[in-house]
Amino acid sequence: MRYYGKHGGIRWLTLLPRRCRGIRSCFFLKSLTKSFPQDHSVRMLDDILSRLDWSKWEQTYNRRIGQPPIHPKIIASVILCRIRSSRALEEALSIRSDFRWLVEGRTIDHSTISEFRRKNPEALKEIFVQIVLVARDLGHVPLQTLGFDGTRMRANNRKTGTRTPEDLRKAKEELKARFSELEAKAATADQQDEERLGAANYHTLSEELADVERRRQKVDAALAELDRLESAGEKIPTRLPITDPQSRVTPNKDGGFAPNYTPHATVDIDSGVVVSADVIAEANEDKQMLASVEDVKESFGLEQAPSEMLADGLMSTGDNLAKCEAAGIELYSPIKLGAGEDNPAIREDLRMPVAPEDLDRLPTTTTKKKDGSKSTKFNKNAFVYDADKDSYWCPAGKELAYSNKTSQVEGGRQRIRYRYRAEASDCASCPLAAMCLSGKARQRQVGHEQHEAKRVAHAQKMSTAEAKDKYSRRRHAGERPFAMIKSHFGARQFLTRGLAGVRNEWLWLTSSFNLHRLLSLIASGVDPPPACPAS
Repeated sequence: MRYYGKHGGIRWLTLLPRRCRGIRSCFFLKSLTKSFPQDHSVRMLDDILSRLDWSKWEQTYNRRIGQPPIHPKIIASVILCRIRSSRALEEALSIRSDFRWLVEGRTIDHSTISEFRRKNPEALKEIFVQIVLVARDLGHVPLQTLGFDGTRMRANNRKTGTRTPEDLRKAKEELKARFSELEAKAATADQQDEERLGAANYHTLSEELADVERRRQKVDAALAELDRLESAGEKIPTRLPITDPQSRVTPNKDGGFAPNYTPHATVDIDSGVVVSADVIAEANEDKQMLASVEDVKESFGLEQAPSEMLADGLMSTGDNLAKCEAAGIELYSPIKLGAGEDNPAIREDLRMPVAPEDLDRLPTTTTKKKDGSKSTKFNKNAFVYDADKDSYWCPAGKELAYSNKTSQVEGGRQRIRYRYRAEASDCASCPLAAMCLSGKARQRQVGHEQHEAKRVAHAQKMSTAEAKDKYSRRRHAGERPFAMIKSHFGARQFLTRGLAGVRNEWLWLTSSFNLHRLLSLIASGVDPPPACPAS
């Protein structure tokens, strides 16, 4: 089955022989077609979707049995119109003229819409890419500068519906015992005379038995997720959601904690179109930035990665800086090294002590002790790294020489930490020792990880007016998809459960956003950005 025509007279006449169509319906739809001008958004939407190749989706249809299938483009067109609920879409198909025009007057029930939305994530990814390619063919997506960002969205799980691993194991044993007890009672009720025990009592037992079984299945699913994490050597969460155990309890954007997922999106800055989208369970989207670039390269057949990436300060990790440098990507992302430009520790001659009148302005950290008292000490930013000598200098003008390095793997990343230590004799006679040493320590130590030099160089770059001007382009283009999807589409919580389900749902949402964005670019008559000059 191939979709050939657009809405119009010839298309409708070909439908006349079908039993479900009549002459009255045909003329009604022809009349409905005339009510939409040629530049109406629904016609533009239909035109864009008609340009796409739906063959991958068509291959999943069995055309030898059942009624003639509805073309995937028709069902997708209504799902992409930003109504999330399948039941609300079913209602819209009966009362909204634009929806009725899109589906050619068909009646599609909510279960068909829901099943279509859930199936074929690979075909959906292909449609997502094709929508971006249409925008690129129109000159709106140059793929020169990308923006990366993530957000937090509530999982389909009660905020309080979480348990510790110990609670889950305990609940499993309790529910197992309760299920056995109820199963025995139900068997007894089935054997006893109905007049003595009563049908109502047996019915109550059956309902309670079913409820315990549902709770057992949820606990078993959560324990299976814990087993998977342990087998993979991943961090075991303190509390695990029960209804959707693949989500994680993470900080909300508006405060507090709840079972969430972390969807992220990579946008083409010049057009604001999303060019890569994915969802993770943890709140560590900084690790996904370079993977999204690789996804863009693969999806759109690019030989080289786009030359620039704009991202918020969470993405300017040493690991990302190193990977961007290796990939030839210029990263523009704010970075805080913990001290401002007026840090008195930074001085021309590091062998000279900080002036006494400036000591109060040195960076410090205050910690609260177990007894309730507080302790304030100089933090790392009161010490200045000397790259030429590979050492640090303290506020008293004493050198902290290289001592040793440690290496460990955290979250799939190797972290190498270099440590520098002062001479014990220097610290013993130092007038600033009370502000520098903690507890019984006899000498001060500081350290940094393997990418410290790149972090310092990046901070110097981001302090320039040119870098600040480039980074300012990220705000609207990079954050618009999340603002639109949450506020305009009303998607503040996922409707589906499980990582695979929410990834599929997020891809529908970003595809819908891209269509909305492309229609806005076309309707506003905005000129495409200039083409990238040939290298």
